[in-house]
Amino acid sequence: MQSGAHQRSDVVRETGLPADVVDAAIDHLVRIGRLTAQPLSSGCPAGGCSGCGSPSGHGCSDAAARTPGPVLISIARPPTAG
Repeated sequence: MQSGAHQRSDVVRETGLPADVVDAAIDHLVRIGRLTAQPLSSGCPAGGCSGCGSPSGHGCSDAAARTPGPVLISIARPPTAG
């Protein structure tokens, strides 16, 4: 992610890890505060990804948020000394 992966499928492809392992790693990194997960409200249908026109694994992930629809996963910044 730090090198610019834009989608979960990018991480799967670049690491060679199975998708479920990547999902587990993302969930863990969110839990320990290394990543943040924010659901996006950008036009996903109310029924979730089953009605989405996007190919599977391209933008939608419920691994971190446990809700249907796209999720922004970003690297958490360490707190600054102040």
